[in-house]
Amino acid sequence: MSFKKIKVVADKKVNQNFKTFEAEIKLLNLNERAEINDLIMDQEVNKNFSFWLKIIKDSTRYSDEELNEWSLDQIIALSSAIVEEMNKKKLKK
Repeated sequence: MSFKKIKVVADKKVNQNFKTFEAEIKLLNLNERAEINDLIMDQEVNKNFSFWLKIIKDSTRYSDEELNEWSLDQIIALSSAIVEEMNKKKLKK
């Protein structure tokens, strides 16, 4: 399993207020990526705290104890950064 570090930055447009931090995320395979994208696109799924937390738990190695120390803004921002990173256009070699 491979991992990558990403930078998580507060979105001032929605009044997020935390210091920029780095997070280590899994390089997702196609099936993992599809599961998260299906969750995001499902209109029946509530986009609540558990929704954002599931994205992080499926994409990182952070423990419940570590995540419990984070603010809601940090959790939403990391989840958004994970989705953005996993859906970046992949360059063919």
